[in-house]
Amino acid sequence: MSHNHSHIELHQDIIALKKAIAEAKHDLESLIHLHYRMNEVDKQALHDMYDKHFKHLEIDIQKKALLQSELQRRAELLMIKHQRGEKLTPELIALIHKVVDKEFAAIKARMRTLLEQEAKNTRSVNMQTDHASLSKLYKELAKKLHPDSAADPELTRMYWLSVQRAYDAKDLHGLHALHTLICNNTHLNPIQDDSLSYEGLKNELKKIEELLSKEQHSIEVLKKQIPFCYELGLRDESWIQRHGETLNQQILHIDREIEKANETIRLLTGNNWLLDQEVLDSHDSSLKERREYNEEFIDATYFSGRH
Repeated sequence: MSHNHSHIELHQDIIALKKAIAEAKHDLESLIHLHYRMNEVDKQALHDMYDKHFKHLEIDIQKKALLQSELQRRAELLMIKHQRGEKLTPELIALIHKVVDKEFAAIKARMRTLLEQEAKNTRSVNMQTDHASLSKLYKELAKKLHPDSAADPELTRMYWLSVQRAYDAKDLHGLHALHTLICNNTHLNPIQDDSLSYEGLKNELKKIEELLSKEQHSIEVLKKQIPFCYELGLRDESWIQRHGETLNQQILHIDREIEKANETIRLLTGNNWLLDQEVLDSHDSSLKERREYNEEFIDATYFSGRH
């Protein structure tokens, strides 16, 4: 009698575990859906909303901040020479401007290289990743989802892009979560194997709960990042107005710093550097082309909500 009672209790525990696994997988599916929607739909929508209100201001800030740094560097070198008692001859002034031109050409080239690299590699690759595990998970997912296989079209539509992105980024956690959800999905493949031990079910539940915890953490981290941290504000007209005023205040501050640096240059050299550039542009079209190229570069590499 006691043996039968223990067997019944174990059977009930197994049923409870299977139910818990089914619920955990359902929760994991919901989180993966949420994560996917945030990355593939919500992020772009929020960027678009931010750009609608603030893109022109953000680009203006980036352009002027670069000009401010450049002018301050010119003023700094000129002031150093002046404080050392050196005479600021036209030749020395031209040399200082040439030095700064080279410095900032190198900085802009480095920025361009970094941004191009970032565009190609949106996520860093961990060289210690288990590539064998990645390949194994990817192959099994491909069997379930690849458009050329006998896959469920709805599953393919929902998950194939996420699988591809996770594999390309060497995201082992992401592939594990998708594999658990798709290749061992309770809704598609209910646990009916009575030979599966109680300990085996406990381990399965533990694995899914760990994936749940990681997925929840990933979503919480994402919510704190741009543009998601602006989501509530972008739906609030008063916040939009305040944020616009903040950006405009930054622009005014940079303008003042630009004017101060330019005034220092004028006092030391007798020339207004900003006006000089307009004159040079009119005499040398290549200078104007390089300046316009740099402005186009900033426009092209602008990223929404840089704060």
